[in-house]
Amino acid sequence: MKKILAIDDNEINLILLNQIFKLHYPDFIFLKAASGKEGIDLAVNENPEIILLDILMPEMNGYEVCAHLKADTVTRRIPILMISALGQNPMERTKGLNAGADAFISKPFSQDELRAQIDVVLRIKKAEDLLRKGNESLEILIKDQTTKYLQSEERFLQISEHALEFYWEVDSRGIFNYVSPVIEKILGEKPDNIVGEKSFITLFQLDQGKAKKNPIETSFLEQSSFKDYEIELELKGNKKIWLSVSGFSTFDKSGKFYGFRGGCYDITKRKHYEIALEKSIVQIKNYQKKLKKLNTELTLVEEKERRRIAENLHDSLGQTLSLAFIKLSSVVQGDYPPNVQKTLLETSDLLNNAISESRTLTYDLSPPILYELGLMSAFKWKLEQIEGKHGIDTSLVGEDLQIGIKKEFNIFLYRIVAELLNNVIKHAQANLIELEVKKEKNFYYISVRDNGIGFQKQIKKKTGTSGGFGLMSITERLDSIKGRLEINTDLGIGTTATVILPTLEG
Repeated sequence: MKKILAIDDNEINLILLNQIFKLHYPDFIFLKAASGKEGIDLAVNENPEIILLDILMPEMNGYEVCAHLKADTVTRRIPILMISALGQNPMERTKGLNAGADAFISKPFSQDELRAQIDVVLRIKKAEDLLRKGNESLEILIKDQTTKYLQSEERFLQISEHALEFYWEVDSRGIFNYVSPVIEKILGEKPDNIVGEKSFITLFQLDQGKAKKNPIETSFLEQSSFKDYEIELELKGNKKIWLSVSGFSTFDKSGKFYGFRGGCYDITKRKHYEIALEKSIVQIKNYQKKLKKLNTELTLVEEKERRRIAENLHDSLGQTLSLAFIKLSSVVQGDYPPNVQKTLLETSDLLNNAISESRTLTYDLSPPILYELGLMSAFKWKLEQIEGKHGIDTSLVGEDLQIGIKKEFNIFLYRIVAELLNNVIKHAQANLIELEVKKEKNFYYISVRDNGIGFQKQIKKKTGTSGGFGLMSITERLDSIKGRLEINTDLGIGTTATVILPTLEG
């Protein structure tokens, strides 16, 4: 049975959460822990679907508990929803998310808001579990196919040591004057019916209407040797067999061309293994394509869910806060005692801050400007946000260019560029960022350029980061829209990260 774990040192809060879960999540077992250590032990032993975590606790606070759970391979995939009165502070929310929390909700909260947050986290976890299961299945399939191939190769090597083979000799006309007796076991032909009767062209079925001469005929005409030429023969009863044929020219004492000598090896089993392996590889590649498609679809579903939540926040919570602010503003100018007047003003400021934070949260979840005005407007808004929040000068080159890609992939490109900008803010120590968008032939080039400290590129190592929407995630998402990422950097000069993707025409 599925389980939900709540970690809070306040027993009243645990009782309240228990009642909520009994009402709205009757299929879940409610687990509770009054301390961070107890909660960690329960998470390891019970493996809950989700953890609700308070911040302010003795001994270990919520940030420490969250970091510990995310560092443990047993519990790192369990989503964590932080619940705290500190959630009204953006710095505290950021601290919680950096510690590994998947979502944050502030106290006091409404039951509807809590349920919405839990449902979103559970949906995302379900999608991640589905993708992870698909990857695990692929790994098992690849390992199984590899094992089978190695076993097949080992069998072939063992068989080849005792493989049936026959030797032959033809004269200058190409007529057999000798074949070893084993030929009867391989081809079902008696030596007496071959020697003096058949040519190598007939026996090896080289006269099947092919316009181009094969290497055996060419070598015979040029009196040169050939090695390991593979031919497929059709025997009686529609049985087919593969032979590897090798031969060399012979001459008499006077140097006159005498004919050819050679040997044939039965490679039928090996060819069957090779054909089967090729089919398996094709199946694996098709499976990989399906997994990539599933990953893209899951990401699109996640973005749709983000947009739905953002719209709900804007239409319900945002409008409610705005209405409360307007009503409070209409009475705040009245003649009240100083203590009442002070409380009204403080409440008005709190509502105004809440409106601002809900708007920021809405844009972070799913920027409406992207869907209403397009990618370039969203890029411009993001740069303005960076200037206002971080004091970094920014510029947008190519603002009038319209990026023509599939509409559902706009959010992918926006997230990619946003992550590149965030990387500059986090690591580059830059005071100038330039975002350039241009089109050359059938490709778009979106470059994020900074004047920061740069970094030392690592050779022959896959680019990526641990977790999050890092460079490896960018590469994977670009692969889904047939794009690629190029990074050029110089220590002390800066870095340029360029996203290259084809136009609809390309």
